[in-house]
Order: sequence, then structure tokens, then C-alpha cells
Amino acid sequence: MYTQQRTIPVEPEASLEKQDERHLIEQAKTGNGLAFDELTRRYLEKAYSLAYQMLSHPDDARDLVQDAFLEVYRTLDRFNTQYRFSTWLYRILINKCINHRKRETRRRMLSLSDLLSHRENGEATALSVDLRAHPKTPHDLLEQDELQRAIADALNALSERHRTVVVLFDLEGFSHKQIAEILRCPEGTVMSRLHHGRLKLKSLLSKRLKGYF
Repeated sequence: MYTQQRTIPVEPEASLEKQDERHLIEQAKTGNGLAFDELTRRYLEKAYSLAYQMLSHPDDARDLVQDAFLEVYRTLDRFNTQYRFSTWLYRILINKCINHRKRETRRRMLSLSDLLSHRENGEATALSVDLRAHPKTPHDLLEQDELQRAIADALNALSERHRTVVVLFDLEGFSHKQIAEILRCPEGTVMSRLHHGRLKLKSLLSKRLKGYF
């Protein structure tokens, strides 16, 4: 795409930070728990924010962040320190979030299918509320305004590939390049998914919030 390459100077602070992180990873690989604790401290808040935006459920987000860090710890010996630790962590976390959402979708579909089957057979089964399928409490709903609820619902209605890039770019502030590295796809693919995801999101929101757009 580019006919001329130019060298972008590396900021000294960024270089030192990368060297420090590489040192922590090498120490963690030898079993140094304090080194891994420091890596966890640096990325825990961002990882939780990302998981929460993907799932819209604090407990599930915390559980999957913990699972992601445990997987990173178990497979740390295979990590190449030439790459960014954060990219590797977020890739693992996003995959866990996507798989979790797929499992939840299948579980709800099976629950609905089972309920309909009982009703078709004439069984007088009381409709019970599954709190796991409806994680938001009445208190949570009261704290959220109509726009926040509409955005959450619209995001949930997007396909996983579109939802992921919208969350990463618009909500978490990752660049096209960072997203491409995390998802292991070309930047052009990221931009295309973001464009179509935004269009779909706007369409969904315009139906829910007439006159807002």
C-alpha cells in the first residue's frame, strides 16, 4: 500500500517500559509470583473494563478475567517476549467472552425450547425466572437511563465480530492497529467490521430511540 517506508522513532520511555515488561515476563516464567502479580496489576483494570463491555455483567466479567489471567499464567512459557503482553492477554480474554456469550445463547434457547415443549404437552408448568439469564437487578435497571439500556441491547443484537470491534474501538479506545493485532486480522478488515457494526448499531438505536438521531 505504501511506496515509501519511514522509520518512526521510538520514545525512550516507551522503550524502557517495554524492556521492564519483558524483564517481568522473563522473571514470571521462572516462577516469580511477584513479577506476575505486577503484570496482573498493570492490566487488570483494563481487562475488566473490556470484559464488562463485552458481557454487560460484572460477575461474569470478573470470572472470565480471572480465567484469562490463569490461562496466561499456565501458558506463559510459550509467550514470545517480542510481542506485546497486553495483545496476548486481550486476545485470550476476548475469545473467552465470545465463547461465554455463545454458551449463554445456546442455554437460553434450550431453556425456551424446553418450556415450549412442556406447554405443548399440556403441562401446567409455572414460568420461573432464571436470574442467570436476566443478570440485571431492578436496582441496576433503575440506575440506568433509557439510552444506556438501548445501547446495551443494541450491542447485544450485533454479531460477535461486529460487537467486538465496536467495543474495542468505540468503548475501550483501541486503535485499528491494536485491534488487528488482537484479532489477528488485517486493519482493513477491522475498519470494515467497525463501519458495518456502527451502521447496524445506529439502525437498531434509531428504532428504539425515535427522534434521537
